Amino acid sequence: MIQHLPGRESIVYAALMRSLAAVTTQAAEFRGVAGIALDLGGDKLVTATFADGSTSDVRANQGLVFNAGVVMVNNSYETQAAAGYKFGGPGRSNGSIIWDTIPVELIQFLRAGNARIGLGFNYQINPKLVVDIPGTSQTYNFDNALGGIAQIGWAPAKMPFSVDLRYTSIKYKQSNVSNAREIGGNAFGLYAGYFF
Repeated sequence: MIQHLPGRESIVYAALMRSLAAVTTQAAEFRGVAGIALDLGGDKLVTATFADGSTSDVRANQGLVFNAGVVMVNNSYETQAAAGYKFGGPGRSNGSIIWDTIPVELIQFLRAGNARIGLGFNYQINPKLVVDIPGTSQTYNFDNALGGIAQIGWAPAKMPFSVDLRYTSIKYKQSNVSNAREIGGNAFGLYAGYFF
């Protein structure tokens, strides 16, 4: 087809085809991701005291996270979006005090060899403290909260996993409480992800 076009149009056509081929070869790849994390930190909400005399602190934004989502890979850039469930707190046969929330994360990573570093957002839906012990059964609700998240980790280029250190910066306010003070949920954590 190119030989039937005038000289200048032939060159433009060829350049456009080369550009299209380059874009096609650099098209983003989509992969699934499933992960688990343990975050530690946050302001102390309550100290639970059990019948045996043992105590345990319940902290805002501390606990286990299970999440799943999608990663868009484009050369050395990875955009990861995931949602999951987070919970933490002491539990015994006669009761529990649990912090739980639904975290949604969007993180932009830059990959350099087997390392990746990322910055993004952590939006937590329906955070709450659920107290269920003898004589007391109550739920303390907090407003949805938006925070920042940073991760740095080891992700071998030819392997389907990553192990990351992470830091979350976030604050909460108790719902329907006038002049409620802000509660810090800043936490350090360890994240392990599997890509498929």
